[in-house]
Amino acid sequence: MHIRSMPEELTTTVAAELLGVSRPTFMKYIQSGEIRSRIVGTHHRVRSRDVIAFRERRDKDRVAALENLRVELPG
Repeated sequence: MHIRSMPEELTTTVAAELLGVSRPTFMKYIQSGEIRSRIVGTHHRVRSRDVIAFRERRDKDRVAALENLRVELPG
């Protein structure tokens, strides 16, 4: 099995692809403070570990929401 290493920092385009969202949606996460970034010149950079942590939180929230929906629906 081959394991690729991930760079410490990602561009917003790469981070958006990693999350499966558009770049404009990813930029909303930055603007709302859901994901921290730093500015390099005129471009945002994000830490790969922050993006992965965000993805894990989002996935857990989705599972919990689905479970709540399943419990609330009759049948």
